[in-house]
Amino acid sequence: MPCTFEGLPFTLTVVDAETRQPLADVHALAEWRIFGPGGRLDGPLMVQDAVSGGDGVLSFPGWGPIQGPPDGLGIGDDPVITLFKTEYEPLLISNGHPPGTRETQRARRFNQSGQTYALASFRGTPDQWLRHLHGVWLGVAVPRNDQHSLQFREAYRNRLRRISSERHKFALDQRRFEGFFWHVDRELKLLEEGHR
Repeated sequence: MPCTFEGLPFTLTVVDAETRQPLADVHALAEWRIFGPGGRLDGPLMVQDAVSGGDGVLSFPGWGPIQGPPDGLGIGDDPVITLFKTEYEPLLISNGHPPGTRETQRARRFNQSGQTYALASFRGTPDQWLRHLHGVWLGVAVPRNDQHSLQFREAYRNRLRRISSERHKFALDQRRFEGFFWHVDRELKLLEEGHR
């Protein structure tokens, strides 16, 4: 029997790790992950995205109620958030595991709402930057099918467009860089045209 879920609204603030000043134009992708076959975490039940303004604040509205799978949502992945801004190291934020939380619990609260997170400036090689991009380009709610990607098309497209704009930082005649951006373009085509 399906379960009913809803997400409560929340905010967080992003600052520069060195200056402690608010960071604008940080893209946050929040994904509420479901359990799939075999009890493994799988694709998303809900996806939202937000971009910080000059005050560094990211705001996410409440959602639901909606029907979800009987096995529920992954605790700590309800939501899991990735923060991305060019020239900064991406950050992954898990929701944590408050005592007494159940996978089938209806209301999902982001336990760190109102907290401040610091992003560190990136000072590495192109290969290291590519590894960072690999970690956030699709979000973390994978594997997921095309139907899930299209259901949350706008949020995933917003992330992929930002990742795609990073290609100018690489020598695209090198296979490892070229191959990564081929996959980015392929996924963007799905989200923009509805097919690959």
